[in-house]
Amino acid sequence: MAAGLKTSAIILRVADFLKGFPPFSYLADEALLELARSGRVQFCEKGEILFDQGTTHGRYFYVINKGSVRLVRGEEQKLSDLRGPGDFVGAGAVLGEATHTDAALVDEDSILYALDASVFTRLCAESPRVSRFLKVYFATEEVETGTAHRHGPSGWRGGTEEHLARLKKGLVSGAAALTVREAAEAMSAADSAVFLAVEDDGKPAGVLTETDLRNEIATGRVAIEAAVGDIMRRPVITVPPQCTPQDALLEMIRHGIRHLCVTEDGTPQSRALGMISEKSVSLAQGRDPLALVQEIRRADSPSSLRAMGQELDLLLAGDLHSADDVPWCTRLAAEARRAMFHRAESWAREKAGPAPGSFALALTGQAGRGETLTATSMAVAGLAADDEKTRAWTKELLGHIDEFLAAAGFPAAPTPDPQEPGARCLTVGEWSEFFRSLVRDPMGGEIWKQMAFFDLSVVAGDPALLETVFTALREEMAAGPNFIRLLANDALGNLPPVTIYEGYAVEADGLARETIDLRDHALGPVSDVARVFHLDGGDLRTTGTLERLAAAAQRFPQGADVFAQGARAFRVAQYFRAVQGLRDGDDGYELRPAALSRTEQVQLKSAFRDIGALIAFTANHYGFKG
Repeated sequence: MAAGLKTSAIILRVADFLKGFPPFSYLADEALLELARSGRVQFCEKGEILFDQGTTHGRYFYVINKGSVRLVRGEEQKLSDLRGPGDFVGAGAVLGEATHTDAALVDEDSILYALDASVFTRLCAESPRVSRFLKVYFATEEVETGTAHRHGPSGWRGGTEEHLARLKKGLVSGAAALTVREAAEAMSAADSAVFLAVEDDGKPAGVLTETDLRNEIATGRVAIEAAVGDIMRRPVITVPPQCTPQDALLEMIRHGIRHLCVTEDGTPQSRALGMISEKSVSLAQGRDPLALVQEIRRADSPSSLRAMGQELDLLLAGDLHSADDVPWCTRLAAEARRAMFHRAESWAREKAGPAPGSFALALTGQAGRGETLTATSMAVAGLAADDEKTRAWTKELLGHIDEFLAAAGFPAAPTPDPQEPGARCLTVGEWSEFFRSLVRDPMGGEIWKQMAFFDLSVVAGDPALLETVFTALREEMAAGPNFIRLLANDALGNLPPVTIYEGYAVEADGLARETIDLRDHALGPVSDVARVFHLDGGDLRTTGTLERLAAAAQRFPQGADVFAQGARAFRVAQYFRAVQGLRDGDDGYELRPAALSRTEQVQLKSAFRDIGALIAFTANHYGFKG
């Protein structure tokens, strides 16, 4: 039963109600009144059908004042969403949908506001903020949010003509045969801290810095008339013209340097265009993470590492403005936490003494994937040459590392059980047999407990040892193709909630929970699916979930959109986890939907839908039904 909005009092009441909920709260008062005036009040009984799946959109869409509406799909009426006061249904026409993608069933006696879709469409076109909210709500495309701050106060925008002109103008370069005096005079005249030695065709040959002049010339170790080529640093680390401040910073952190060379194609085999300095990166970033990582590398005690870890958390919290910032912040956190690990390892090496043979240390699980945004353990496995002496030394080294990391504030690492309780250190032969046995008998090997070892990433020692293990794993998987399908089946086990309703996470069976475990029901499912496609492709070196999804999109173009949706959902879940974890000083996995704003709930609901689509694609790809 419907009643028109005939009186000013009712129109004002409807507009006042709408004002309390986004995206209507983003509209001006006059626009709200116009929208309220276009509609009518509709009273619906439980079980009433508002519209069927596949039917054409009508004149009105509905905003729920009281009660609830259930959105269902397919003949089995599978629950898609459950919406309550302030939510709207049937508004797909605003974003260009021709028909309803779900059926809408009134779940209890309800009062709805039926509003004119054409009026709302026009108002949306006049309000970018409303349009952006709707795109999140319906998950039609990736929302661009929080990007303006990325360029920083320097206005650095990699790849633009302005940026390239600035690089070329500041470049001080010449032949390596020039004397150090001539190079220093050129640096002084241009007020530059770096001189780039170039070959005849303009390719970078070496770098001379102010620090080199102090250390080599001022001390008298090298004569001022010596050739630049005698003391210049090489190889030159190069980046492409499109390099962002974030990319440059990570390269400096990774290589422990203060200058990068920009070349035409990003490699040393092309002509140099300019130099990027630590100072320009710091100006662009608006703070100095490079200095923090350098301090981490010079830390003199675990307690100082703990303090620097707290500084890192504050830096990350300041940089996380939206899910768009997750890839950059994740990479920064991974580099910084690996630097902390290396400092702890250096102290452990002093206690353990010289290695008797070849060894490698590999991070596992989310540390191996480089997804350590919050307080996360640095779980590490040891690979030793095939002799017991080296194995014992490596195991002792791991024990010392654990002690130093614990003193530095890292949570205790879980201990997957590859062979015996607490064992994380095996010889290369033992690791190879461990993986072979898992492929042959995954159920007997309780593979669900061992998945962290499929995310191994060498962080110290000889990488060739892990490659030997990977070769054995590839061979065994090729001989037992059903292994991948079994992993895919396991990856389908943890489903995300269907929706968020009145502050509760609602599962497909209607069960409502006050909290969401982001590890089990958001991040974990995406990581598991990404790992399956990654192992299926045989590229065992790629560990990051986002990188694995990108690689899967290349190998399976028919699923490119679904993999992109999964990556978006992963970033959203990582964002919420990181914001909460950095605030509370924990891993951030347990999330209370009631504590989120309405817009945040919409983002999370959209992520759940994307994860569901990724799982459905995986099930279909590997031949699982239902």
